Amino acid sequence: MPSTIDLDLRGVPLLNSPWSLRLGRGTRGRTALEVYNNGLLLDVLVAKPLSADVLRGGRRGERDGRPSVLAWGHLPADGLPPDVWFGQRHREQRGQPTAVAGDFWVALAEGCYDHVSAARPGGGARRLRVRAGWSR
Repeated sequence: MPSTIDLDLRGVPLLNSPWSLRLGRGTRGRTALEVYNNGLLLDVLVAKPLSADVLRGGRRGERDGRPSVLAWGHLPADGLPPDVWFGQRHREQRGQPTAVAGDFWVALAEGCYDHVSAARPGGGARRLRVRAGWSR
């Protein structure tokens, strides 16, 4: 049975934001991470034998008038989360990624940002436009 993850990222609990995560089992018994915005399933990541997307997604949302952005992806083989940056025009904020279940990472930032980037030391960088949390 999947379990809700109660993470505290930089003092910002996911439970007081529009974001929630659930762990489950994917094919061949691999760990799966489900990403939700206000109860709407946005993405499902399944652990892969060799790490895949350094940055899989970035969405913005709001709860009680407080905007936030959530970014997520797969951990590399060394198990260390990538360097994460949230940006808006000429302003950037470094993210604090947290490893989840040994296969994934998530990072949460309060505020409005229009892009997120993630990079592994020694290569493997990606930048994505942040979309509204409810969009598909």
